[in-house]
Amino acid sequence: MKVIFVCTLFLSLLFSAACERVVTPDEYFARAQRVADKFKREADERLKLEAAGESAFKYSPEQLRNAEGDLEALVDNLKRASDGGHTGATYFLANLQDNPMFSERTRKEACGLYQKAMDQGLLAAAVGYYHLCDKAYERFDLHNADHLKYLQSLEQLLQKPDAHGDAYPLPAKHSVCFVDEAAPLPEQGVLAAMQARAVALVLTEDQYRAEANYILALTRVNKDDRPDSVNIAYLDEAEALGCNDFHGLNAMMRNAVKVAAKQ
Repeated sequence: MKVIFVCTLFLSLLFSAACERVVTPDEYFARAQRVADKFKREADERLKLEAAGESAFKYSPEQLRNAEGDLEALVDNLKRASDGGHTGATYFLANLQDNPMFSERTRKEACGLYQKAMDQGLLAAAVGYYHLCDKAYERFDLHNADHLKYLQSLEQLLQKPDAHGDAYPLPAKHSVCFVDEAAPLPEQGVLAAMQARAVALVLTEDQYRAEANYILALTRVNKDDRPDSVNIAYLDEAEALGCNDFHGLNAMMRNAVKVAAKQ
């Protein structure tokens, strides 16, 4: 009798598991989007408070607990969607973890996610990777193997339409072309200014192409450690796509190429 009971229980559990509907990556991503929409509604309410001259950063303990729970739900659903192969979820998860205030471990995790989405053909992820992860360039180690591999990947992504073109526009954390990041936030209306900056950082595929071309113009050098006509071509393409030259690269680059040509 005991053996029969155990077998019956096992078969029942097995049948239940088989009949349980599998949640798809798209469904997990849709759940994450609903949570993100909730955050947006909350942000809109905070903007109204700021516009009315009230404190926009005052939270009750209950509101903080609810926000923490929503954030956990957002991250969990994005992770599940990403694990299932959803490139957009992988990108948004990297974007969430892309924060200079976070730990080095979190930065590396975000870099891994950007790399994963980049390998899946998402140009926006390659641009995000540059700002957070291309540390060799920051050290001016321009012939570093990882840096050169990154530039090669960026060039390859630019040679074809984005495999995830329907996902755009997508938010960026930084921009070399469309936001002057050196401009300070105003002392008044900080939340509104932050929102305006966030809106400006939601970029189309063409804008990400402009970003990628500008990054190549900025960081690529030839075997003599100098920019050349290839850099100028990247710069021209970036500007043709609407890139604003906040860094004054155009004049500096053209002058450097002219000087190099005379030597």
